[in-house]
Amino acid sequence: MLIRAIVACCVLLTMSGLANTQQTEHGVAPKLILQAAGGAGAPIDVPYFEHVDILVDGRLDEAIWSQVPGYDAMLVIEPETLIRPKYRTISRFVYTSEGLYVAAFMEQPPETLISRLSSRDKYINRDSYGLTLDTSGEGLYGYWFVVNLGGSLMDGKVAPERILSEQWDGPWRGESARLPNGWSAEFFLPWSMMAMPAASTARIMGFWVDRKVAHTDERYGWPALPLNAARFMSALQPMRLQKLEPKPQFAIFPYASVTQDEIANEQDYRVGADLSWRPSTNLQLTATLNPDFSAVESDDVVVNLTAFETFFPEKRLFFLEGNEVFITTLRSDVNRYKFSRGRGARPTPKTFTAEPTTLLNTRRIGGPPRHVTIPADVEVAGVELGKPTDLLGALKVVGSNGRFRYGALAALEDDVELSGTVIAPGTPINGAPITVTEDGRNFGVIRALFESSGKGRRSIGYMGTIVTLPGADAMTHGIDTHYFSTDGKIKWDTQLMYSDVDRTGGFGAFTDLTYTQRRGLIHSAGLDYIDRKLDISDLGFIRQNDVITARYGIIRTKSQDLDYFRQIRSSLFVLAQTNTDGFANNIGIYTNQSFMFQNRSQTRLTLNYFPARWDDINSRGNGMFRTDARWYLQIAYGTDTARKFSWSGTVGAEQEELNGRWSWSSDFGFTYTPNDRFAVDLDLRFKKRDGWLLHRTGAAFTTYAAEDFQPRLAVDYFITARQQLRLTVQWAGIKAEAQEYWQVPVSEGELNSRAAPVLNEDFTLSRLTAQFRYRWEIGPLSDLFVVYTRGSRLGGTDLDDSFGRLFNDALDQPVVDFLVVKLRYRFGS
Repeated sequence: MLIRAIVACCVLLTMSGLANTQQTEHGVAPKLILQAAGGAGAPIDVPYFEHVDILVDGRLDEAIWSQVPGYDAMLVIEPETLIRPKYRTISRFVYTSEGLYVAAFMEQPPETLISRLSSRDKYINRDSYGLTLDTSGEGLYGYWFVVNLGGSLMDGKVAPERILSEQWDGPWRGESARLPNGWSAEFFLPWSMMAMPAASTARIMGFWVDRKVAHTDERYGWPALPLNAARFMSALQPMRLQKLEPKPQFAIFPYASVTQDEIANEQDYRVGADLSWRPSTNLQLTATLNPDFSAVESDDVVVNLTAFETFFPEKRLFFLEGNEVFITTLRSDVNRYKFSRGRGARPTPKTFTAEPTTLLNTRRIGGPPRHVTIPADVEVAGVELGKPTDLLGALKVVGSNGRFRYGALAALEDDVELSGTVIAPGTPINGAPITVTEDGRNFGVIRALFESSGKGRRSIGYMGTIVTLPGADAMTHGIDTHYFSTDGKIKWDTQLMYSDVDRTGGFGAFTDLTYTQRRGLIHSAGLDYIDRKLDISDLGFIRQNDVITARYGIIRTKSQDLDYFRQIRSSLFVLAQTNTDGFANNIGIYTNQSFMFQNRSQTRLTLNYFPARWDDINSRGNGMFRTDARWYLQIAYGTDTARKFSWSGTVGAEQEELNGRWSWSSDFGFTYTPNDRFAVDLDLRFKKRDGWLLHRTGAAFTTYAAEDFQPRLAVDYFITARQQLRLTVQWAGIKAEAQEYWQVPVSEGELNSRAAPVLNEDFTLSRLTAQFRYRWEIGPLSDLFVVYTRGSRLGGTDLDDSFGRLFNDALDQPVVDFLVVKLRYRFGS
């Protein structure tokens, strides 16, 4: 211990001497405080000023920055070596009654800097500097902010212990600047935009600063809290602010939009406003009047031919703001798997999309009118049924009082009007237009959470929802509990759910346990019980009810003492699921091994095994049948995204659910960024299937030999850091030839053969979404959008059509074709 202390003192003295003789690009030698690197230390005192004259331009040329302490205490946390970094990072803080100012100097050879402009909250590999701030002071809630080299911003909220969400945008400012010996960044964070408890004495807030060095694919952090660390919010570095009395905030966001719909040959003019009022630091009210949720960002093209519902994440700003209090467990958070964004190797297209289990899925509000019953003699096109419902208005309240946090949400829909045609063959009214009407839905949500925190955390919460439907109401109730041990090694979350829909009650519960055995070794386990009557789909989302599930997983990450690799990550997950009658309907063993090489390229090996099971979903209520055991394997490779040109590819094979036939797949994609303003992303996915089992109608199934081609293109050009042109094209084409015909048995068993139908069951699909968007960020949370969207959803039976013909048909025969111009501007404090 004595030798370690002597060595540490020598290092500190040497580094301090170097720092005190280092001149900045402006010839100023500011004082530097070199904190002991590693974990959190004693609170740092942030200097207070009544007034400062700081122009947030990224250049640290104001005299005040040479008068306040600088801190250099980062360690390398990605890869998880926890050593002193190659380049220095000096952070400085000052504050006024208006907000917190942050300045950072990043030492780095200028020829190694990587600057790439992007839209807000975009995760790509580039140089960046970020701050996470626990405004609760107790590890309960906070915010994170990132300035990327070039000026692109990222922000969001953070909840225990490390639930990071980018679903929040704040009216703060941040800029960066290139320097002869590196780069620098400046932030201004208004207190009025952040929630914090009332306080009569000095405030203590936790913080974490991190830096991404893209050309080495390293991340530095202070405190040193790697991704696999057991603790995060409870282990932040404290800062003390002696004098802080935030002012109330009020903001109004009026908007005006015009939509030209080429399909309906209509123009729609709308005006409205969003309002935000924070009368105190621990209470915020937001409202939207005559909202316009025009499609300024399109959803991904998804081809889902199963009986499972597709989940689409929320993208509307009003519902994203302040939504963290409504996240009851980690399963409610769709961002929970986004741990590797913006890192080293180019990722391959996702084969797995996270789906939440949640009582509140705000995409239901203003979504397609699921509650409308279409008369048997009326036909309404699928495109019409899929259109969103107009909202009259919505109100949201979120706040806290000590260790008690709460939230409430209410929304009112306009009445539904669907255009259809009469189906009455042989009568004069056959084919006549008709309008199907129904009352709009009303939505209500309440949330309450009591938390006890410190180095550990214990909390219990309640959430209730109600949807008023014609003739009935749909209600749900949920209780969630959370435990986080003092040493951070054990995390335990539980959710109880109850639904009451049309006087029918249903129950469900799940529990998740995570144990961090040591740094780089994590165990997880979970249990679910969902009865067949639980129905939360009117305002929530669940993949499947009528299940009993047990799961276990282990993840091992190694980043030290490796000769040929920077990092090795291994995972094993086992899942066993039955329905409540005891039939196994989902069993799997999932293994994954990834190797990151010293040149920042990465290889991933995946091998999964699925034993025989019972399918009780895809027949759509027409019985249950047994499927065969099958294997899935894939090899993936991606190159370093710090380079101007990077690529990735996969080769995979899997057995189909009947007769063990093999299908194969291949993906290839590249990213080209010749400069910081222009980028092209192209991904090509192809799958050749043999024995693809699909439901046709009633109890009938068919297997297919199919080809599935899905290209995706994204082109970005930035006129300035705040003005963007973006083109996206997503297309999915499928050609499927019928092979064998099957029937669900009357009693449980394997599928039975059926006679070939008279009508041809071959099919083709062609689905397209293309969007061209101009966005000008006029100011914080103030934007001008000009967006053109074109989409199609075609089907046919001619297998002689090439993929090129199918794509051209999709372009020529749109079902969505509109132009939106929308201006939104923020006024307020």
